[in-house]
Amino acid sequence: MAIVNRNTLKNFFKKGGFAKENHFVDLIDSTINSVDDGIQINKNDGLRINRSSLSSKLISFFKKPNQENPSVSFDMDKDDLSGFSVNGKDGKTILKFDENGKIGLNKSRPENDVDIEGTLGIQSRVGSYLSGIAEGDGNWHDILTGLDGLNSFEINASIKGKSGSGRYCILNAVALSTFGGRSSKSKIRQTTAYYGFFLNKIVLRWAGDIHNYKLQIRTRRHYGIDPNDGEPFKIKYNLTKLIS
Repeated sequence: MAIVNRNTLKNFFKKGGFAKENHFVDLIDSTINSVDDGIQINKNDGLRINRSSLSSKLISFFKKPNQENPSVSFDMDKDDLSGFSVNGKDGKTILKFDENGKIGLNKSRPENDVDIEGTLGIQSRVGSYLSGIAEGDGNWHDILTGLDGLNSFEINASIKGKSGSGRYCILNAVALSTFGGRSSKSKIRQTTAYYGFFLNKIVLRWAGDIHNYKLQIRTRRHYGIDPNDGEPFKIKYNLTKLIS
């Protein structure tokens, strides 16, 4: 197929033009054929693109007309690795979605739900394994129950007392446990920032039996009653699970 623009083709087919067989061929080849080109639109799939048997590429993007390699390409089953990938100019995988739902960033073979090969920069981070509240009344409250085996968690917690009371605390901790009970040498490393007296601190502990243990939280003192709801001021916490 000769590569010609629309105006050139129009000149051959306008009144008085001299269209020949090769011009009809050029015209036909300039359109999309759903069978030959593997592109269709239907109500079930929307825009459907079938990969060519000659390449793993679905779509390629170029900045310049004479550019040899695409700046970005979308591939299916690149390098015989099943899944969909977005690749850079050098062909390296930037983003990968495998058939099991795992996502890789700069990694063509993700092993976890989200796998990153590189540096991760984030503005803030919140543990989403579990979040909740507990009363800051000086008593122990369960955070996690029914635990067994090996567990590791990062815990962030905070509490604010009545304005002007001078009762504030922030806790960051890593809690490790190898089963529960007396024989377990479980550990909790706590870093606490608090205002005022040391009784304003938040603390954690492991409790329970070998195959049924739990993580608990409390304040060292009663933080008082919140005038807005008539209940004790609340500890807010969130957890990140550190081992699968």
